[in-house]
Amino acid sequence: MNRRTRPGSGFHSPVSLPYIGLYASSEGIRAIDSPVKGKILEMLTRHEMAFDQLVENSGRAKSTISVHLKDLADEGIVGARADPADGRKKIFYLNSLFLAGADSYERGNFDLDQFIPREFPCEGDPGAMFRFILSTIRLTLMHQGILIDPVLTLAGYKAGEGLYPCVEASGVTGMVENIGRVWRKNGLGSIELERLDPLTLRVFDCFECRDLPISGKPACAFESGILTSLFSAFYEQEIKAIETHCYAMGSNLCRFEVMDSGPGSQSP
Repeated sequence: MNRRTRPGSGFHSPVSLPYIGLYASSEGIRAIDSPVKGKILEMLTRHEMAFDQLVENSGRAKSTISVHLKDLADEGIVGARADPADGRKKIFYLNSLFLAGADSYERGNFDLDQFIPREFPCEGDPGAMFRFILSTIRLTLMHQGILIDPVLTLAGYKAGEGLYPCVEASGVTGMVENIGRVWRKNGLGSIELERLDPLTLRVFDCFECRDLPISGKPACAFESGILTSLFSAFYEQEIKAIETHCYAMGSNLCRFEVMDSGPGSQSP
């Protein structure tokens, strides 16, 4: 961890860093404590992007983004390939696996007691009990500024491997119908097919995020992991389910686009 010397002190003391993200690549595990790098990696976690897109969405100067991208590439965290539309430009992608993060700015930014009920019906609805347990864990960690989305995605991926025999079908439409049936039967919400190209699913009454506060960010990491696993098995190749709408973003539904995970992705 970086250390600084306080003026007038004769010793080095640890710096309190607002954010730390852990990323695993072929070079090992790296800790990222730069807000700009964190923003770049947050964008690339969702999908690959061109340099100009990263600059536009970060609100930073081109020179700043260029320096940080070079650092991330040197550490093996980010990769790049030629833009098929213009060979002079590059498309950047995440070349590592996001493991975990902690953000002191997020600590205590909502009233925990407002979202965790003090009383809960003890019998009758296993789905409601599951949601209560999951949301209590999520909310408590969020309240402490601890980001566990990567771990939830990994857990969802493993859960998807076990669920696949329950929803397997010969065609994608039948697959979505089977997933929807399992979700409804177990009180996990309602899943509908929006369109086939790209494969897009809409989820109503989502079990994972409907009890969470609005954060402006997608929150269904566990469900994303499940869908990624299910459709990777169905298509027999690496697929990624990307959440574009979420109750935690203020939307009235959750929405996932299922697509090829790209050249630089790493499976959970």
